[in-house]
Amino acid sequence: MSTCKRINWMVTAIFSIGISNISWGSTYVVGAPNTPCPGANFSTIGAALNVALAGDTIEVCPATYPEQVVITKPVTLVGIAWNNVGRAVIQPTTLTVNSLGFMAVVTVANTSGVTISNLAIDASNNTASGCTVSLSGIHFYNASGSVLNSSISGTQLPNPLSCTTLFPGNGSGVQADQSGTAGSYTITVQGNSIHDFARNGVLVNGAGQNATVSGNSITGIGPSTGVNQFGVFLANGAVGQVTGNNITQGNCGTVSIDNCIAIRSEGVVLRSVGSGVVIANNVISNVQAGVFVNGATGPQVTGNIVSNVDALSGIHIQGSIGGLYSRNMVFHVGPLTTDTSSNEEGCGINDVSGTSSSANTIQLNWVNDAYCGVAYVTSDILGANYLNNTLYSTLNGDNYPDTFPPPVEPGGHL
Repeated sequence: MSTCKRINWMVTAIFSIGISNISWGSTYVVGAPNTPCPGANFSTIGAALNVALAGDTIEVCPATYPEQVVITKPVTLVGIAWNNVGRAVIQPTTLTVNSLGFMAVVTVANTSGVTISNLAIDASNNTASGCTVSLSGIHFYNASGSVLNSSISGTQLPNPLSCTTLFPGNGSGVQADQSGTAGSYTITVQGNSIHDFARNGVLVNGAGQNATVSGNSITGIGPSTGVNQFGVFLANGAVGQVTGNNITQGNCGTVSIDNCIAIRSEGVVLRSVGSGVVIANNVISNVQAGVFVNGATGPQVTGNIVSNVDALSGIHIQGSIGGLYSRNMVFHVGPLTTDTSSNEEGCGINDVSGTSSSANTIQLNWVNDAYCGVAYVTSDILGANYLNNTLYSTLNGDNYPDTFPPPVEPGGHL
């Protein structure tokens, strides 16, 4: 339907049934050539986006679409099922740099109210190299919206070692950022499967960003790539809630503990974030740190389950002021070696001394199997915690290294 005809239809509808009863927005159906999709209006997603107006919905039939998609208006892009098949894949034949200067399968730019759901986003056909041109499956740039119930994969660099910079690195499943410091943006990432990424499952970067990251399965492979890898990363003033995710990375394996610290993988990372970030009820496993807080005021880290941790600690804290760390469960922080005392790690929860942390409340946590249960700084509020099979229950990190005892079991054996 042409734009003029649709406007005439809307005007007629307003006068015939009343403006209060109007349902705004049209629906377009996209079906790949030679693929069953009755009623398809377009054969490519890009063609449908060119016609769509604000509030419209684009339904994508099951097929593989070799496109890079750019969304600059508030629309809904949703994969639909047909004849018991329900997987619509967007996979560019060759992923290239777009007009904004980065690589992404789906770009959402300079708009709001965008919803992307029930789609498989595959960035594996990329040629990304280095740290300069960012690679992502879905990139929100100066934009707000939601990514729901989708699969995002393939944001691995052909040569992972071409970008070894700790932050932000390169290769994210979902990335949200902005130009400069202006603007306020909200992004929801919920119910997705995110895997085969080089650096971040979800990266949210910038003081204007407010993120809800919940109910996702985020799967990495850890230090074997030779670079850092993080499940969810909030940075540089971003705020939000990271809740109910299942995150797994990878352990050190044959990499030495000292080298593994340098290329560590972490579940949820906060780096100089805004006030009041919530990290709650996540299940995190096979990591060097389950939660890594590096600069935060009033964070709430509660109800998380962290297991199979090596090199660092279950919850590693640096520069946290007035945070609440409560009702977390941490299991198996190891191995129990001389590294645990020499690098002030190996604890269920570790508020690292000398990092400007203060006045954090650490209470009602459960730690089982670690060098120490809780390492704290003097100004922390240390409540009751449940510490089982920990060589040392609590250690005051402000006295490190003088009072960090060696990891020697009773009887003198490691």
